[in-house]
Amino acid sequence: MRANNIYLGTEFKLNISIAPIESMTMDDYDFSVKVFCLPREVITFEKSDAIRVDSNNYILPVNTGLVGTGRIKCEVTAHIPDGDFHDGLRTEVACIDTGIDIVKSI
Repeated sequence: MRANNIYLGTEFKLNISIAPIESMTMDDYDFSVKVFCLPREVITFEKSDAIRVDSNNYILPVNTGLVGTGRIKCEVTAHIPDGDFHDGLRTEVACIDTGIDIVKSI
């Protein structure tokens, strides 16, 4: 087994870290994270579901049994306060390849 492989059914902690954006930390805005291997098996976390580590790091408790096998990816959506937009928020979306592969055991 490679170092970046974990077995299907494992529960692990995924750290989401976003560097300050215009001096705002993750504490200052709402965000959500979709965790998936395939688009049909997605776990969605809201900020309130995450465990705060510090102002720029939040932990997501992921059950791999809910995302299936394959490479774990994340889609992070942040809603940044910005008065230049009609609703006062600027939406930023980032897609992350975690480098973690979920594999079936024997």
